Amino acid sequence: MIQKRNALTRLLIMCLLLSCTSLAARQKDKESLFGAGAETRHSFMSVSTNTLYDAAFVPNIGLEFNIYDNWTLSVNGMFAWWTMEQRHLYWRVYGGDVTVRKYFGRQSENRSLTGHHLGAYGQALSYDLEVGYFGRMVPELSYGGGIEYGYSFPVSKSLNVDLFLGVGYLGTKMYDYVESDGHYVWRATIGQQWFGPTKAGVSLVWLIESKKTR
Repeated sequence: MIQKRNALTRLLIMCLLLSCTSLAARQKDKESLFGAGAETRHSFMSVSTNTLYDAAFVPNIGLEFNIYDNWTLSVNGMFAWWTMEQRHLYWRVYGGDVTVRKYFGRQSENRSLTGHHLGAYGQALSYDLEVGYFGRMVPELSYGGGIEYGYSFPVSKSLNVDLFLGVGYLGTKMYDYVESDGHYVWRATIGQQWFGPTKAGVSLVWLIESKKTR
């Protein structure tokens, strides 16, 4: 199990690095945004949504603030509470994270909140998921943290796509249960100390500009 987990972690990191490297190379050809004489675009903050969570029907929002010299502070939150009683589908998810990032590279010099970035984050998470008659819940907030790497690239003047992956620690106390005759029956309590990927995203980022210079 540990070997499979380590292999999965290495595969995810390798895929992200290859994707970011390829995208960075393609961005060098976009003179309209980063070429000689192109204007420098300064954004004091951004609003984002992680499409991976959206695809899982978990609404979320992120706010990132440009603090100083390409250092940023971001706050992200998510919340979902859905039920499909006839199919015995139920999911409640809420939590979020706070991240400090440093952007670097040529893109970050010409456009705020853009380019390669490294960061450190802390996070909290709680959930209750039931599929069929079997469920698992974390009723209290679980806490963790780690480091992340990502790459944010422009797709229009005010819109970026941000790819990122975080690796770190998350400690949880989970409860397995089953539904029987209209009642929920506890089966087991599982304590887990997870080391590996704890954060990932493909986010759409709307940049709110403060000024433009040449």
